[in-house]
Amino acid sequence: MNYDEAVRRGFEQCRSRGYRCELQEAHLTGNNVWKVKLRAYAQGAKGHLHLDYDAYTRNLLKVNEKVKGKGGGRDDDWDDDDDHGHGRGKKKGHAHRDD
Repeated sequence: MNYDEAVRRGFEQCRSRGYRCELQEAHLTGNNVWKVKLRAYAQGAKGHLHLDYDAYTRNLLKVNEKVKGKGGGRDDDWDDDDDHGHGRGKKKGHAHRDD
């Protein structure tokens, strides 16, 4: 596998996951592994996709996918449970005096 094929396979993997992709870098290691690093974007999310390919067999060896939505994982629905199943209403925890 050469550089162009490694990059092409990386873009195919990225797009098959529904992302818009930009190449960060691609290089061949001393262990005959192509490391392809892509920036990945989706509606309201961004992150990276790092892929390792065997240079001879062309097998995908490893995937490191970290694409997260914007907003810090907040849950903005009506129930105020922050997606953890626990309510977080006002005046819970330490008592505050209204002197």
